[in-house]
Amino acid sequence: MTLDLHPHLASHVRRHARRIYRIACGFGRERDADDILQTLYARWWRRMNEEPGWSPPETNVELYVCVRRVTIDFVAKEQRERARAQQGADEKAPSDSPEETLYAFERLNWILSRLPPQLAEVLVVSLSAGRGDDASAARELGITSSAFTARLFKARRAAEELARFYELLPLEQANLMAELRFGGKTRAQIASDLGMVLGDLMSRWQEAVLALEKHGRVAS
Repeated sequence: MTLDLHPHLASHVRRHARRIYRIACGFGRERDADDILQTLYARWWRRMNEEPGWSPPETNVELYVCVRRVTIDFVAKEQRERARAQQGADEKAPSDSPEETLYAFERLNWILSRLPPQLAEVLVVSLSAGRGDDASAARELGITSSAFTARLFKARRAAEELARFYELLPLEQANLMAELRFGGKTRAQIASDLGMVLGDLMSRWQEAVLALEKHGRVAS
């Protein structure tokens, strides 16, 4: 890839490459963050050739979405390669195994998809901007730094709670607890959406709470 053919792309690399690398690492892909970075810029380089006048994205949210797409492709490729390898002799997975990075990626996606949109947005911008760059992140969202800090605090607390659900509960229970805590609906509405009576919903909620209590993590 000859970036000198596209001065704008070369400038983009200088301004955003480190940020893109951090986003990839945030998905748990430290070991192939460089490959993700190169793949992303290669795709943009081809698109700039095919669509004159097109420019790569600039905002934190847009960069995050683009890195996420490439990461999904890497994960899918990893799964295919692992499936082929399992057809042969069984081998012990290394400590930095694909399973571990895949789990981290899936957990982050699950958390972001269940956060209230406003909290998910501020968390994505924070993850993309990196630590110590709250001022620019706040400007991108069109809010004050103090409002950004307060919203980010709420987002992180909510993400921590969702992470506990994901790690400690079966997925069905985790989904239910996430919907009850952050879905923005009444319990009656959730029961109706799930096609069950309210009593059954509360029984399932109580089962999840008891499971969390066994781990010393009580849901409020």
